[in-house]
Amino acid sequence: MAQTRSGIGNVTTNARVVEMAMAYSRSRVLCAAARLGLADALGDEVRCVAFLAEKCQADADAQYRLLRALAAIGVTEETTPEHFRLTPFGKPLRRDVPQSAWSAVIFWADLLADEWSLLTDSGSFRSQPCI
Repeated sequence: MAQTRSGIGNVTTNARVVEMAMAYSRSRVLCAAARLGLADALGDEVRCVAFLAEKCQADADAQYRLLRALAAIGVTEETTPEHFRLTPFGKPLRRDVPQSAWSAVIFWADLLADEWSLLTDSGSFRSQPCI
């Protein structure tokens, strides 16, 4: 019997496919930032985690993890330890900028996200898994 080669996360030989499968996490990170008003709280300034946590009414440790996740995808930048700024890429998450993407992020990453998880439950698919 032939063995299949597979992996988890960054050890797989099919990194692009796994990256696509993990894309939902980026969507959820963006949505959390939008819901909290994080980009609005950052504005055009470098802000410390404690200030942002208070402004967004969030736990400081959780806010720091979110800011680091946003930095990993290019939305924020950690300028010094626990101090962040919004990047040009992240600026459309602000509600007060022209062509804000805030409402689109909420629509796609929050309001419709659960519906996509039910895709295989639609009448177009088999009721039993293929595997």
